[in-house]
Amino acid sequence: MEAEKIIEKFIYSCSHDLRAPVSSIHGLVRIAEYYPHHDETHKCLEMIEACTEKMDRLIRSLEEYMINAKHQLNAEEVNSAELVDQIVNNYEEQLLTNGITVTKEVNIHRPWITDRYSAYHIIKYLFSNAIIFADGEKTEKKILIRINATSQDSSIEVIDNGLGIPFDDQSKIFDVFYRGSSQSQGLGMGLFLTNHLIGRIKANLTFNSIEKMGSCFRVSIPH
Repeated sequence: MEAEKIIEKFIYSCSHDLRAPVSSIHGLVRIAEYYPHHDETHKCLEMIEACTEKMDRLIRSLEEYMINAKHQLNAEEVNSAELVDQIVNNYEEQLLTNGITVTKEVNIHRPWITDRYSAYHIIKYLFSNAIIFADGEKTEKKILIRINATSQDSSIEVIDNGLGIPFDDQSKIFDVFYRGSSQSQGLGMGLFLTNHLIGRIKANLTFNSIEKMGSCFRVSIPH
């Protein structure tokens, strides 16, 4: 518990103390772009802007970790089809840009009772990860989101035909800041945040992945 308090204090300090200067740098770069300058200066400004945007995403991820940790779990009936549609629609631009086809399967044989916030973010993190690691060399890039709810249990599956995870890296994918590929534009926080939420709702996560063939992540959720 003491270690968790130290981590929370560190994250709070980072997000609180860094947000203002990062926003200021980002704003000053935007202003500087309006004035005449050499190509080299323009390139430097672009690099500074990219760095500030990355820092801003990192701060937001740290804040999201804190919000997830403090979220009060609430079991309620969740409309799974509506939930999946909401997540997919939020990534519509990225899906179109990358030419990714999404298939949604909802098999509900009893009301899906779970914590909506956790379910939403678990699907979002896994889906976002599948987009990031789509295989650009494949002519057909696919992601399947499947929700099952029976009298025994419920599950979330996100399956893709992306880059896959090399066998030697599979033990590290839930580590904070771990990025599985040089292709990744992410921060290495998605699966870390997923695993944290899964632990909170006492669910179980399993995955299978083959390099160059794709990955399947399955979350089993107790009623």
